Parts: sequence; C-alpha cells; structure tokens
Amino acid sequence: MTEPDWRTQRDAGRWHVGIAGAGAIGTTLAVRIARAGHRVGVLARGATLDVIRQDGLHLTDREGEHHVRVEAGAAGELGQPDLLFLCAKAQDLLALVRSARPMIGPDTLVVPVVNGIPWWYFEGEGGRHQGRAVRAVDPDGALKDLVPLDRLIGAIAYITAERMAPGVARSFNPLKLILGEIDHRPSDRLARTAAMLTACGIHTQASGRVRDPLWTKVIANLSSNPLSVVSGATLQDIYGDPSLSQIARQMLSEALLTAAAYGARIELDPASLLAMGAGMGPVKTSMLQDFEKGLPLELSAICEAVIELAELQGLSMPLTRNIAILARFKSDSALRAAAGL
Repeated sequence: MTEPDWRTQRDAGRWHVGIAGAGAIGTTLAVRIARAGHRVGVLARGATLDVIRQDGLHLTDREGEHHVRVEAGAAGELGQPDLLFLCAKAQDLLALVRSARPMIGPDTLVVPVVNGIPWWYFEGEGGRHQGRAVRAVDPDGALKDLVPLDRLIGAIAYITAERMAPGVARSFNPLKLILGEIDHRPSDRLARTAAMLTACGIHTQASGRVRDPLWTKVIANLSSNPLSVVSGATLQDIYGDPSLSQIARQMLSEALLTAAAYGARIELDPASLLAMGAGMGPVKTSMLQDFEKGLPLELSAICEAVIELAELQGLSMPLTRNIAILARFKSDSALRAAAGL
C-alpha cells in the first residue's frame, strides 16, 4: 500500500478534516477536532445544513459545553480534506459515500466509522479470500469502487453519543478510537493521524492488527443487539437474566469460533464480556433504540456479514441466524406497518 504525499497543512500541525454524516458521532468528532484548532468541513443538507451554518455545532461531554463554528455544505463546496470521516449506519453508507465522493482527493485519507464487518474486510489481509467482496454489506462492489483502497484507514469507534437535535450532540463517556492500516503494516500516516486525534481529546490507538479489535466489538454487538430487538430487553437483562444470558452466551460461542477461524485474537473471554454487559445496567442497545424510533437496523453488517464469513469457513451459526431472522422480520413488519403497507 503506497502512502500519499503529505503536502498540506498537516506538516504545520493544522489539519483539514471532513466529516460526512452529521449525526451523533460525526458531530462529536467535528466539535472535538474543530476546538483543537483544525479546519473542519461538515457535509450536510436541508435543515441540518441551515442549523450548522446559522448556529454552528454544539457538544456536551465530560469536559463541559462546547460550541464551534465549522464549514458546512455540499461536497463540492468543502474541498478535499486531509482526512475524511464517513459516519453512518451500515445501510446508509453507500449513499453517503456517493455524496461525499468529490471530497476524496489524491491525498485524502478515508476513515469509515461504521459498526459491524466492513466491506474492506478481505482487502489487504492476504488470506485465501483476498479481494473478495463481503456481499452482505457491499453486494455489488460499489463501495470498493468508490473508496480507493490505498487511502483507507480501518476504524473501530468506542464513542457513545446521542444526537439531541440537528447540530447538537452529547456524550458522557470517554471518547476512544482504534485505527489501523487494513494491510496491518505500520505507517507514518497512521501514527500521525492517531496522534492528532488524541491531542483533540479522542483517545486514539494505532493498531497493528486492526481486525482483532474489530472482531471484539462485532462479537459484543452481535450477542446483544439483535436479541434486544427480539426481546425488548436491556443489556442488564440480556447478559444477566438466566434465560436470556444462555442465548447470549451461545451466540458469543458461535461468533468466537468464526473469529478464531480468521485468526483473530479476542481481548475478552465470554465470562468477562457477559459480566461487563450485565454491569452496564438497564441500557438499551443502539439497535433497540433504532427499532423503537422506526429506523432500519444494522443487521446486514452486525449479523448477516458474520454469518457469511462463517459459511466461507464451513461453519454454521444456527442460533445467530435464527435470532437475526426474527429481528429482521420484526423490523420489516414494523416498517411496513408504519408505511401503511
């Protein structure tokens, strides 16, 4: 993977950062980066664009209240930044990338901040599936065509944020990112990106094996999110209730076996993950919150892509598949009812 020439204001310590997706995560990143003195451009439209242009962005976090002014507009108005964050739900990513494509210049690093198995999983990893598409998340290979692989940085976000209104977000937990080159090689661009973000108050780790923390988060989401939609249960009950925790543990086992087949090194053992989940209290998963708001769910990236990867290794995930089917049916039925169909 060839690194782009670092020729812009990065060398002077001031970066030009683009944010595509002005939701909770995008707003949080934009505010933290802008208040550190970097130039930030936010891709937005409609009412959100009007609010950002008129009143800027607002973030409430552990350090207090923050208000920043940023550039905002369509992709053609924002130029080509040094670093572009793609902040979207997996099912919305393709449309976002198409809108943001003019922002990807010859030196732009692209960081997708998306849950689940990414479309680039088999790129740069050198295994027997090298270059294969993950059909659950990129069935036509459109994402692969739109985002240059040599510009891509893998990311796992541990940022709990809530969008309160257009241009307004809050987050009361520590902000953490893990970044890594998708071919697992160390690079200057990775180290410098991580250092810049950490200086902005977003603790960022540069990983030499980015798929390991990726699997850790995917497994945590897989064992809780679809089950929360089916049951309506909180994390406390999913991992602490004797009946539900049995289901969660079995889904964990299926996912861990799949991750192991791909050589992943998982940081948490099942007992620790269950205890951690139960200790989070009566918290609704993000997927359950989306279901209750009548929004589409991230089942393709969090569940169906993992099942696809398992099948490539000759493994089955029967319980995970059934829970995902139930969650998909429940979500689709609710969306049809809301549409009057």
